[in-house]
Amino acid sequence: MKKILLSIIAISFLMSEIQFSGDARFRPRYDIVENGDGSSTSNLYYMYRARLNMKADIGEGWFFNTKLGTNSVAGMTKIGDSGNQPGILTSYRPSVSFMELYFGQMKKDWGFWAGAFPLKYNPSLDLHFYDDKLVDIPFALFSNSSTLGFAGYKVISGYKFNWFLSVDNNVVEREEFIEDEPVDDCDDFTLGIDAFLNFGSVSFTPRFLTSFGGTEDDIYPTTFGGDIILPNIAGFDSGMSYYMSANGEESDEGYYEADHMRFSLSRSINDGKLKLFYDMARKDDDNVSYLWLSYSHICYKGDVGEVIMSPTFRLQTGKNAGTDEFDEDFSRSKIELTTQIKFK
Repeated sequence: MKKILLSIIAISFLMSEIQFSGDARFRPRYDIVENGDGSSTSNLYYMYRARLNMKADIGEGWFFNTKLGTNSVAGMTKIGDSGNQPGILTSYRPSVSFMELYFGQMKKDWGFWAGAFPLKYNPSLDLHFYDDKLVDIPFALFSNSSTLGFAGYKVISGYKFNWFLSVDNNVVEREEFIEDEPVDDCDDFTLGIDAFLNFGSVSFTPRFLTSFGGTEDDIYPTTFGGDIILPNIAGFDSGMSYYMSANGEESDEGYYEADHMRFSLSRSINDGKLKLFYDMARKDDDNVSYLWLSYSHICYKGDVGEVIMSPTFRLQTGKNAGTDEFDEDFSRSKIELTTQIKFK
């Protein structure tokens, strides 16, 4: 009996250092696409996902984090769409991957970690990594708000500077050929830096991203700008962001300029929150706009989790920059109702 009690106490102590949490969503969506040539599609489909998080703290700031989910757009799976999987359509089940997998150390004045880790979403990531899409939060959707490499922070004079170095492409650094000249190459990297600055009722987060590596003939984008949290307006929390990006120099083949501006408003209403943001983006002469309007209602909230329902409307005008022919009359509307459960 004593051994059983000691084992239970030991297991309880170990489990207290490991935290489990997660979420699951079910999302019906009505998707309407209208093209400039008059063609259009409309489709009602259903998506779902589940994610499981685990965090382990082993002492002196050392930690391990992981997230399990489906490696797909936004981690979502579409019902009745199995691709090349065997069986009938309804027999398909999504596979599970390590969406995040990293460990490191966090101290009061500094920290670092390595692996597959999350990046807090902001429009600079869309502009830098997805210049062919620009709007509709592509980094959050297609990269699942995470990247691979190294990251950390350093506190200097009371200001916290965050950084990450992502490994974007792994190559053979040197290839020797029998007759031709050898090729010297380098892995592709992206360095990102930001800091949170507070000036009374206004907060500013400047950001800088630059990619590099490859051969001497390769060109890479550089992106900079920032997010501003503005004072409360008629009960609404407000903010804006602006980012500029350029790929190489003007004389380079493949050079382009792009920018992205966002205005956002949010307000707590009863047991939920209203959220709106509007994006205007440009790549060279192609202009794209995007509207997001949602209301998240808390159906239940307890000590170990909550249930939220979020009707959402999204509207994109202008076909994504980077296509062969830009369609300024293109539009896509998405009407959704997401039910989400979170647990911890």
